[in-house]
Amino acid sequence: MSIVKTIYRNMLFLSSAEVISKVLQFVLFVYAARLLDKASFGKFSFALSLSFIAIIAADWGINQLLIREIARSKKYASKYFINAFAIKLAFALIAYFAITIFLNAIGYPKDTRYVVYAIWIFTMVSTFTDLFYSVFRAFERMFYDALIKILRMVVLTGIGLYVLYKTRDVFMFSVIFIIVEIAMLSVAFLIARKKFIKISLDFDFSFMKGILKAAFPLGLAFVFSSVYFYIDSVMLSIMRGDEEVAVYSVAYNLALAVLFIPAVYTNAIYPVMSRYFTTSKDNLIFLYKRSFKYLYIIGLPISAGLYVLADRIIVFLYGKPYLASAIALQIVAWFLFIKFLNYLMAYTLSSVDEQHSRMIGQGLTAVFNVALNLMLIPKFGYVGASIATFFTEILLFLFYYWYVSRALVAYNFLPMLVKPAIAVSAMLAFLLYFELRLSLFALIFASTMIYFAVIFLLKTFDREDYGIINKILKKAD
Repeated sequence: MSIVKTIYRNMLFLSSAEVISKVLQFVLFVYAARLLDKASFGKFSFALSLSFIAIIAADWGINQLLIREIARSKKYASKYFINAFAIKLAFALIAYFAITIFLNAIGYPKDTRYVVYAIWIFTMVSTFTDLFYSVFRAFERMFYDALIKILRMVVLTGIGLYVLYKTRDVFMFSVIFIIVEIAMLSVAFLIARKKFIKISLDFDFSFMKGILKAAFPLGLAFVFSSVYFYIDSVMLSIMRGDEEVAVYSVAYNLALAVLFIPAVYTNAIYPVMSRYFTTSKDNLIFLYKRSFKYLYIIGLPISAGLYVLADRIIVFLYGKPYLASAIALQIVAWFLFIKFLNYLMAYTLSSVDEQHSRMIGQGLTAVFNVALNLMLIPKFGYVGASIATFFTEILLFLFYYWYVSRALVAYNFLPMLVKPAIAVSAMLAFLLYFELRLSLFALIFASTMIYFAVIFLLKTFDREDYGIINKILKKAD
């Protein structure tokens, strides 16, 4: 099967899983926001943010390292897996004690601590499920990854909705996450053992040291990234209380839901990019440039549309009690298309063994983000957190672009920006004129059609783009 066909097949599996799971997760979280009071939903959002920071510290970049290393040499898959499992278990226990100390030091009430502990156990189990995902992706068999993700969210949504409806209890809702994730870990274990690796207790401390050394820059990069992604909710909880966390989380979760698009795409091409780094630099550069173009074309109209329709989207999904989230969504919306490109450049740096550069870029932006939040949240609350998110993403883009230009290619992307910008201007003109005259769904559908119609009229796609599409549609030789 051709590389293009393989990427397409894996993107199809991953995108199907991400769309289904994200839609179900979104429904579940919207339902939770409507049924729980703002303070309870704020506690749940805080627990997720704090746990995600801790669990990424526990992962230490090992998941992504395994994808890269196993993709290059599959015969060591079993050894990488079992030793990585041992490392993650040790780090997970350390992270648990760190969370416990933090919660007690700040003086959080007992009900908040219990919710955090429940969500922490869920995220700890999920990091081991993710370890199996790394094996599936390294073997470029994303079907199994997709299968488990869909199964997880179908079961979690069904049980979660029932528990919310019956109890309106945030702690019971959190416990459901643990039960479902343990079941998914068991399914992943059975698939991996049968299809890909022989799991044996072949612990090798020297090998573990090698994994830690190689993963160290990736690990720090992910820690910095998680701080940037989730620290705002934690800081809002400390400085402004649970209700502001709820208002901000509504807007931020909407933005994060859209990020499945670059996540799916970059996960699909990452093993290929890692392989190209050792076999064909020209192919790697071609894939990087085309990916940059496609992600920009897709991300720009999403940012513009969310900006214009923010208030209608918030009221439709969450109701008027969360209308204050609209201003946060308008600000956060513009970080999205930049984030699309940053996803690509982050994975590009990892694929060319420039994880140190990725680590430095994310570390500096994490510090910048915390500093901005410290200045803006006390005065502006969730609006300040939104502003900090936007400017941090711009800074991260500048760092990443410089590092990729130095390590791989200095891509002059400025000419490529013009035609999509013209197309999104036409889309914005339509939205602003018809915003109060059409239903929300009619506006979204019509504006999307207008954007892509202008994209094609301006001949934004060239022969090479159509050649890629033809390779995808044709049967593999």
